[in-house]
Amino acid sequence: MTIPRIDTISRRTALAGLGAAGAGLALAATVHPAAAQETTPDALASHPIVGVWLFMNATVPPSPSTAIFAADGSVVIESVVSSKDPTGGVVYASDRIGTWEPTGARSIHVTALDIGSDATGVYTGTTTLDGYPEVSEDGQSWTDEGTQVKVTIRDAANTVVTVLGGGGGAPPLTPPVRATRMRPGALTFPPMPEGQLATPAVATPTS
Repeated sequence: MTIPRIDTISRRTALAGLGAAGAGLALAATVHPAAAQETTPDALASHPIVGVWLFMNATVPPSPSTAIFAADGSVVIESVVSSKDPTGGVVYASDRIGTWEPTGARSIHVTALDIGSDATGVYTGTTTLDGYPEVSEDGQSWTDEGTQVKVTIRDAANTVVTVLGGGGGAPPLTPPVRATRMRPGALTFPPMPEGQLATPAVATPTS
């Protein structure tokens, strides 16, 4: 779960993933099953993704995000609130709010949405991030390779105008994003994302 911010696609976007993604959060190293595992309250509460995480987005320069994955399957991702759009100037977006479900013992699928506005305060639409973080065996970090990350941009009428990433042979939407678990005391900032953002193909808009 990128969750990356991608300034070249009209508004900041995902891991972030997670990571980014961009994100990312940009989010998960392996292709996970299409069907989620059983999402009982116990399955959610016992999953190692539960907690507060710190990760770096593949922006230029890289910027930090924090994410709270709650035991009820909800997620809140906090990132930089403004970015520079190449055509629209400074734009703004809310924190990302969404949900997650397990896809494996240490992996998840997360979907989170932010709400955008321009510098005059006019609502411009939403950006939805789908990411797939996978937690390390020791439970202290997660990684999203960006290969399955998808970003869906809707305009102010909620019409899909752009779909980026999502796997299927397309270039990864973001470089890998890594997160570290936050605890009281000194913070451990994860490594910077490796490489720059890919130039993704734009998919045909769908509803």
